[in-house]
Amino acid sequence: MQPTSLFTLRNMILGLAFGSLAIFANMLSFVMIGKINEQVPETERISYFWWGTEVRRKYKHFYPQGKLAFLLDLCVILMVLCFPMLVWSWVFGSPGK
Repeated sequence: MQPTSLFTLRNMILGLAFGSLAIFANMLSFVMIGKINEQVPETERISYFWWGTEVRRKYKHFYPQGKLAFLLDLCVILMVLCFPMLVWSWVFGSPGK
């Protein structure tokens, strides 16, 4: 069994897709935090640097028809699907030439 190369075009595309989805999900979370902070008093505001799972719940509370929570969920699902594909490609990809 020959070792596979980690830097194939397929692996780079999957890695870039994975990273782009992670960055986009983080940006969506920041937008959601900004919208939440507009609605709550100053003492209840969420920090941009330290936040948890309450962001999605609070956003859905204030914006029940908002699409940002759906987009965030979509990014997370695609990241979860992209990661095993990347690992599969690293482990079982075509042998490097």
